[in-house]
Amino acid sequence: MSATTASPLTAGIKALRDIALPLAVIMSAAAGLVVAYYHVPSVATGLNRIGAVNAANPMAFAAICTAITSGLIPWGFRMVFPGLRPAHPLGDLVHSITWWALMGMLVSYFYSLQAVWFGAEANLPTVLLKVFVDMAGFTIFIGAPFNALSHLWKDYGWETARLRAAMGPGWYRRLVLPNLLTNYFVWFPGTLIFYSMPTDLQLVVANCIGCFWALMCARIAAHSGVPTTDVHA
Repeated sequence: MSATTASPLTAGIKALRDIALPLAVIMSAAAGLVVAYYHVPSVATGLNRIGAVNAANPMAFAAICTAITSGLIPWGFRMVFPGLRPAHPLGDLVHSITWWALMGMLVSYFYSLQAVWFGAEANLPTVLLKVFVDMAGFTIFIGAPFNALSHLWKDYGWETARLRAAMGPGWYRRLVLPNLLTNYFVWFPGTLIFYSMPTDLQLVVANCIGCFWALMCARIAAHSGVPTTDVHA
């Protein structure tokens, strides 16, 4: 990395400052959706219909929903702006849709497991326990490293030798930790919000936030000149 290129952490902090207002807006909107669900019958009816589709086809719903919100929409955003456009658009699109479809299914299964482990109630102790397991367990050991390595491998043109070389001593600190730190600014409040919803609607709300976060990741990458990936889902 050249001396004039910002580190990923510095770039992430700069991006967070740049999008502080839209971040506040999207979190307020997501929180407002949760409040409306519990207090506005028409909102609850509409969302419950979506939840019923999810409950009937959980893996298909998770794959399609996440592929669109975290894969297709951010890819389209990057294609609009020359500075963010991928070098190989078609390959990038195939990777994005395939990867996020798989991650969507994994995350959906994780949410269902948490409902089995801790219950489906949206009371404060249950929500906080799920947030802790998500942030301190799933994100650190599964979501963050797998997402980072998948996107880095893609950015290296699927050259396994380059990926192995990048995974030398301290690879987690260099490749994952900068994204993980900025990730928490978005996903700590995000998890508090979507875990307050019924299990069948958690992925829906999470993906709305995730779409915004994926766009922010593209902005971080533009600042830093290095691959930056969404480490949740």
